[in-house]
Amino acid sequence: MNATIEPVTLRRMTSERRADLAYWGAVALGVVFVAFGGPLARRLEMVHFNDFSGVWAGGRAIVLGVDPWDPTKYYDFAISVGTKTPDALVNDYWPWVSYAVAPLAMVPIEVAGWVWMILGMTCAALALRGLLRAFVPARPVVHGAFGAALFIGQPSFHAIVLGQWSLLLMSGVAATVLALRAARPLLAAFPSLIFLAKPQVMIITAIGLAYGALREPVFRRYVGFALLLAGIVVTIAWLAAPDTWFANWLTDIPPRRTVRSAVLASALNQLIGPAGRLIAYALTAAAAVVVAVRFRPGSDASLATWLALSNAGAIYSWSYDQVLLFVPAVITTGILARRSDKAAKRFALAAAGTLLFVSPVLYAIAVLRHDETFSVLVPIGFFVAIVALLWREGSRATAAVPARQAA
Repeated sequence: MNATIEPVTLRRMTSERRADLAYWGAVALGVVFVAFGGPLARRLEMVHFNDFSGVWAGGRAIVLGVDPWDPTKYYDFAISVGTKTPDALVNDYWPWVSYAVAPLAMVPIEVAGWVWMILGMTCAALALRGLLRAFVPARPVVHGAFGAALFIGQPSFHAIVLGQWSLLLMSGVAATVLALRAARPLLAAFPSLIFLAKPQVMIITAIGLAYGALREPVFRRYVGFALLLAGIVVTIAWLAAPDTWFANWLTDIPPRRTVRSAVLASALNQLIGPAGRLIAYALTAAAAVVVAVRFRPGSDASLATWLALSNAGAIYSWSYDQVLLFVPAVITTGILARRSDKAAKRFALAAAGTLLFVSPVLYAIAVLRHDETFSVLVPIGFFVAIVALLWREGSRATAAVPARQAA
């Protein structure tokens, strides 16, 4: 019996090693691209006026005792500390975000920028590796394709240049999914706190995870822990912030940020006018109903479709947020692999190829138009493809948490 099992085990181990080598080799190529292909040089040029400088400025105001939500003070303060000229009168971020980044604001922005970039890239590389090993183990081509797209793909290197949250958000979603898969609901609640950084992008993700609570006990416990932790964080930060912060933020930020971005509402607004926004919201709601009705709560298929819809139906988002598509893409690849290795490989190559080749073309068009609204075609394409490919899973879809773990 051992003579039969051992060759199979050895082949499996060899495939896993090859997959790891393919993944880390592709990631290393991505790091080389970032370092020598232009993104790093551009990030260094923009260190004082990229998006991270705005994040840093909010934390810096708190460190120096300035109210970042005071419209009479923040604009001049941000300029005085050497960050980008704000395009709003108050800090974009809510108190729990600015307090969280305040430790980074204790060091010069140049140092903070390096820490932010290395932290995001490291977390993203480890999180994606964890997903691939969990959902599509021992498949070198798949691991290599996603590894190459991680930092060479336009959404990722764009996020690095701008110092955006995308890599950390993707890492948080991946860590949450992996912890739930391991039946660790309390552990899953901690990385979910990153959702509070950009709720306008993560709201449908939260709904999709909560939907799993209808069927799976692990998801129910997770939702309870997540709400408790988020409630504590929000309450403490809200009480610590100046009394007028929310009124000032609400007056200034939403009107500026919801008019134009790479989301369906903005695209349809440009195509057919204000009614397009209402149509976009109706289409997103209809897609959510279809997903909820079709896929078993808490299943891998349900997670993949909800997470894809979260990016396609976001309230406010740009192309760099499409880094989040790695998570539903890997889960979908894993589901397809249960049917056919060939189907899984085709989808993985198509998904990675879209981020590597289609996204840059759309971004180049956006540069010419000075508007990347129509980059929303990428997450819409992912969502439609994932729903179509997983449709046959239906209510019989496999639970995300194996029964032996959830028991």
